[in-house]
Order: sequence, then structure tokens, then C-alpha cells
Amino acid sequence: MTQLNRLQLQHFRNAAHIHCQLSPGLNLFVGDNAAGKTSLIEAIWLLATGRSFRTRQAQHLIQHSQTETTIFAEVCSSLHPERINRIGMQRQNGAMSLRLNGESVRSQSEIAQQIPVQLLTPESHRLLEEGPKARRQFMDWGCFYQFPEFIQYWRQHKRILKQRNHALKKRLPADQVQLWDQHLVATSEHIDQMRRNYLQALTPYLEEFCLALMPELSESVHCHYRSGWPKATEDLLQLMQQNFAKDLQLGHTQYGSHRADIRFKFGTQEAMQILSRGQQKLFVCALMLAQAKLHQQVAEEPVIMLIDDLPAELDEFHRLKLLQLLRELGIQHLVTSTALGLIPVLDKNTSKAWKIDQGALNELEI
Repeated sequence: MTQLNRLQLQHFRNAAHIHCQLSPGLNLFVGDNAAGKTSLIEAIWLLATGRSFRTRQAQHLIQHSQTETTIFAEVCSSLHPERINRIGMQRQNGAMSLRLNGESVRSQSEIAQQIPVQLLTPESHRLLEEGPKARRQFMDWGCFYQFPEFIQYWRQHKRILKQRNHALKKRLPADQVQLWDQHLVATSEHIDQMRRNYLQALTPYLEEFCLALMPELSESVHCHYRSGWPKATEDLLQLMQQNFAKDLQLGHTQYGSHRADIRFKFGTQEAMQILSRGQQKLFVCALMLAQAKLHQQVAEEPVIMLIDDLPAELDEFHRLKLLQLLRELGIQHLVTSTALGLIPVLDKNTSKAWKIDQGALNELEI
């Protein structure tokens, strides 16, 4: 399920009510700053992932003076348009409910399976410069769709880690802390292998899109994966037991898949050392496109790309290049901009544009 046919928002941010029929190609939302463009992108991301990329406070998502917000989407298969899923989310300050085809859903992962989305914002380049959490999320997005068993191990690991860290903070006896070790090691090793396999499959596509977007770079890109424990470790369980005293002192678990990271290198140099700020943005675009193409190979369906404020991300030449690549991949893309003329429309038959003002939409001629 990879194409949004219809989107409906009620009392989301500054939008009392939005309803639009979407195009299978480019969907462009134009408006001034604070008009509500980013909120529309945010709502789709929230529906697909269960979280906002702008706030952790649920009340900030609900229109002022209202008590709840509703997001609804109709999603179809790009290969089989007759296969339609209807997805809904209702958020209140202290609660969230999900529905799929009229039935209540308990797990966000069930919704995510139906609506695989990727997000590109003016802050996306931070994937390279900030801590490893965002890079783990990048890997885990791909593993979630490529390996059906991944979510099971990921949830188990998260639960076990929480229990072990709680025991460490309470300074419980060693046997009560270490009873979690074997399970933590088992889930870490499963997750580790899936991440390695995923990055191995991803790298050729990353090389392809780096070449397409940054042909001036002479060196090929490589993904250097770090497991979350020393490379020379032969027995992770033994390592954890040897470092129990340090874990107890720190109050958390030092080793495991929750400490994994990736470093991207061109030749022998790290990406952050040789890429300009503009090239860093292009590199993140290449990462997204590589993930999208690999996902399409595995799932036989494209992703949906959400791009907030594209002109702030890329110059005119690279905006055109990115949109051409999205079109070649058959990816539906929702793009925001402050002006219609800043975004090239490559195919009017598969494109739509709207003017958004104070949370209200009006369709534009393109």
C-alpha cells in the first residue's frame, strides 16, 4: 500500500478541516511561512509512524480550543489500485486510537506496514552530524520492511534493556541484573545481523544515487557499521559480565544493539569531513533514494516521499534532478514550497498543486 489517494484532517494544528484528493506523482503545497504547509506533512508522518517530527506534546497537535484531532487517509497499492486501505488516527491530550478499515488497531507497526513514508526536511542533514540515534532509526526503518521478524526482536530488546537498566539503577544484586544478559545478547545479535545485511544490500544503491546527485566526488561511498560493542569481541555475553561493575556504576547497559551506529566514508575520509553543507543535504537525499529503491525491490511497491520546504534544501539544478529521480522511481511525493514557480512540474497529468493559507486549501492550476 504505497499511494495516498485521499487525505483528511480535522482540528489538526491550525487546520479546522482539510480534505484533498492526491495525485500519484507530485503533490505541491504552496504557502507563506506559518500557513500550515509543514503541518500537513507532519500529519501524514504522524499517521504513519505514531510520532511528530516537530513536538512531543500531543496538545500542540490539536487545534486551539478543541479537545481532539483526527487524521484519515485512503491508501492504495500502486500495482493494484483496487486494493484500498482506510487508515485513521484520533489523538487527544492523553490518548491515541488507530483504526484500519474500520477495525481498531493496537500496534502502530500495523499502520506503518500499510503506509511506508520517508521524510526530508531542512533538518535532515543532522542525520550526519548528530548522535547515533537518528542513524539507528535510519537502519531500523529499512530492517522493519525488509525483515518481517525484525520488529519482534526490536521490541524484545527494548523491553529487556529497560528491565536491565532499571535493575542497575536500583542497584539490585548481580544475579537479578544479569538474569537479563543472555536474552539481551540474543536479541542484540539477531538485530545486528539484520542491520549488517540491510546495509550490505543498501550500499550499491547509495553509490548509484551519490553518483547521480554528486558526480563531482571522485571516491565511492562506504557504510561502516558499528555493532554497539568492540569489533574484536568474540563473546558478547562474557563481555557484559566482565563489565558488570562499570554498568552498575553508570546505571545503564554499555553494550548491545542499542549502541550501534553507522559512519559514512568516501574513500578513507568521513562524509562530515569532506562534504560541504550543500553536499550533506544531497547525501541525505541519496540515502533516502537508496532506501526507497531497495524497499521497492523487496516489497515490490514504492514508498511515499514527504519533502518539507524543498527550495530551502536544494538549489534549482538539484531540485530538478531530485524530482526527476523520484519520477523515474515511480514515487508519489508531497512537497511544500513558498512559491509555485520554485518547483518544476515534470508531468502535469500526474501532478497537483494547492495554495494553503491558515490551514485552508485551494487547488491551483499548473
